[in-house]
Amino acid sequence: MTQAVITQLNNQRFLLLYEDSELVECHPLQEEQSLQIGNIYIGRVEKVVKNIQSAFVRLDAEHVGYLPLNDKPAFVLNRKLPKGLPSIAEGDKVLVQVEQEPQKMKQARVTGNICLSGDYVALDLSGGHVGVSKKIKNADRVAELKSLIISEQKKQDESVVSTNKFVGSVKQDTASQDDSGVQYGCVLRTACENASNEAVLDEYRHLIVEMEEILHKAEFERNTGCIKTGKSECLALLCDYGMDRIDEIKTDLVDVQKELLQSSNDAIHPGLTFYDDKEYPLCKLLSLETEIKKLLSKKVWLKSGGFLVIEPTEAMVVIDVNTGKSIGKKDKDKHILKLNLEAAEEITKQLRLRNLSGIIMIDFINMSNDEDKQQVVKCLESGLRNDKIPGYFVEITKLDVFEMTRKKVRRPLHEIINW
Repeated sequence: MTQAVITQLNNQRFLLLYEDSELVECHPLQEEQSLQIGNIYIGRVEKVVKNIQSAFVRLDAEHVGYLPLNDKPAFVLNRKLPKGLPSIAEGDKVLVQVEQEPQKMKQARVTGNICLSGDYVALDLSGGHVGVSKKIKNADRVAELKSLIISEQKKQDESVVSTNKFVGSVKQDTASQDDSGVQYGCVLRTACENASNEAVLDEYRHLIVEMEEILHKAEFERNTGCIKTGKSECLALLCDYGMDRIDEIKTDLVDVQKELLQSSNDAIHPGLTFYDDKEYPLCKLLSLETEIKKLLSKKVWLKSGGFLVIEPTEAMVVIDVNTGKSIGKKDKDKHILKLNLEAAEEITKQLRLRNLSGIIMIDFINMSNDEDKQQVVKCLESGLRNDKIPGYFVEITKLDVFEMTRKKVRRPLHEIINW
C-alpha cells in the first residue's frame, strides 16, 4: 500500500510518501518560494556567456534564471531569427520555463522547451516526438497508445497550423517537424496503462488548447514576468510520483484538503481522508520529529551493525561505509560483500529521502574480487530504478571509489530544514 501524508511540524509543512508503511520520500514544502518549478516566464536576456554556452535571463524583479544554450532553444519574441540554428542575444525577450530550483548561490535553471504535464500526458515543443513511459511493459498497449496520439496529431495538424500563427512564424527551426507538420511532442505517462483511451485523448486535447493559449499570450504580451504559474508544490510532487500509484492521501490541514478536492484530478478523491484528532496530531502519530532528526544526521546505522557517514559538500556528496559493530566469524570476503550490498541498498534509499543529488562518491569497504564489486554496482543500479529522479552509476575509480550521479531538481533536505 502506498500512502501520501501532508502534515505540519514546527511551522514547517511536509509531504511524506510511504510504501508498505516505510518512509521513502520526505519533502519540506516551501510555501514562501515564488519561483516554482513549472512556472512559465517571458524573460529578458541580461547576459550571454559564450564560453559556457549559457545565458542569464531576468525573469522578474527578484529572480534571474540560468539558460543552457545547448538545450532546446528558447523562443525569441522580439525579432525573427535567421535560418539554421537559432541564437539569442542580450536584450532579447524569450519564453522559458523553470525546471530546477535555485540552490545556494546558483540561479534557477530554465528551459526553452515549454512542457505541460497532466495525469496521463506530458506535452512539449519537441516537434512531433511521441514517447511512452518505459514502466509500461505491455508492448501491445505501448503500440496502441502511440497509434492513438499519432492519429490524433494528424487530425489536428491542419487546424493547429492554421489557427496558431505564432507556432508557424516564431518556431524558426528550433525543432524538427515530420511530414505531417506536427508541432508538439508528447510523452504518455505510466498512468496511461490502465486508463481509457478516451481519458488520455481528452487530456491531450486539453493540453493542446492550454499550450496554444500560452504561446498566443506570449506573442502579444509586452511586459516580462510570469505568464503562467505551475501547480502548487504539494500537488506537483503528488503528480510527479504518480496519482495512480497512491492508494491513500491523508492530511490534517484544512486548506490542503480543500486544494486537493478542488484540483482537476478526480483520481485522488476516493483515497483522500482528513485526520482530525487534535489531541494526538498526525506528526506525533508518525514520529515525524524523530524521522527528520535521523535524516539530518550524518551517521546512518545498518541492521548488520555497520554504518554510513554521509557528508554533503559544495562540490559533491561523499559517503563512507564502515564495518562498525559488524563482525564476520568465518569468510571475510563474503562478510564484506554482504555488508557492502546492505550499504548500497541503504544508500539509494537515503539519497531519495534526503534528496541528495549531483556527483556522489562512495567509499565502500575494500573488496578484492571484481565480481563482488559488480554485484554492488548492480545493487546500486537496482535501487536507482525505484527513484523517479534520474540517477546513474558512472564508474569505479582507480582508487576503488564508486562514482554515481543523481539529477538536481529540488533543494536537499538539509538546506531547507535548520532545526
